[in-house]
Amino acid sequence: MPSALPDHGKSKQELLALALAEAYASAVQDTIILYTIEFDHPSFSQPARVARWSAAQPEPEVFRCKLEDEAPHDAGQVVEFIGLPFEVTMPDKTADNVGEFQFKVQGVGFELDADLEAAVFSGKPITAIFRVYIKGEELDGPAEVWPAIDIKSPVIDATTGDMTATGSIFDLGNRTFGYKYTPGKYPAAVR
Repeated sequence: MPSALPDHGKSKQELLALALAEAYASAVQDTIILYTIEFDHPSFSQPARVARWSAAQPEPEVFRCKLEDEAPHDAGQVVEFIGLPFEVTMPDKTADNVGEFQFKVQGVGFELDADLEAAVFSGKPITAIFRVYIKGEELDGPAEVWPAIDIKSPVIDATTGDMTATGSIFDLGNRTFGYKYTPGKYPAAVR
């Protein structure tokens, strides 16, 4: 099969490196990436939505972003995300990794404290959706979506209100298998 790259006496790797260097040099520099997280649980009255933004302002900025058509809540609608500083560590790309995210949202804990306590005592998992938007194009929808993240061990620092949590997307070892056997559905399984 003939090569798609013209041969100028350089190897394919050298030509690819030149093409990448040219692409990086001509890339738009003023693009701002807006990271968002939507936390949800059946005990919440509505999902908690935050966007990663600076804490330099006295009032948090509100971002209006369109959700994807497959979103579990407000599908295809424009919703508000509160701008707060947060850190996210993306999952490692290894065969052994369960797709684990690390989240730290600054100053949100005091507002979510009662909701998180109710969620913990309910026994049902807290879920999250991580979305990436291009600033200025939020009404076009997300550029990237990481749905169905299971949140584990949310902890709120009592002095700062910072919430830290771990979330996984491929936690197959903790997924339920088969059916849930209840006395109402399977009376023969009950003594």
